Amino acid sequence: MKTTPVEEPGTRYTAFRCPEDLLEVAKIKAKKDRRSLSNYIITLIDKDVKENAEPAK
Repeated sequence: MKTTPVEEPGTRYTAFRCPEDLLEVAKIKAKKDRRSLSNYIITLIDKDVKENAEPAK
């Protein structure tokens, strides 16, 4: 039986396709960092967005 994840306020469930080899490496890196895969991916996205944000004018 498939269950729906419980959403925290201000978050949204999303899914995307990922090559299996990349997924396996990401799982290993997440485990090494003692993070969930979801938290690992969110952290990477957040870091990238902040680094590439244009300064406000």
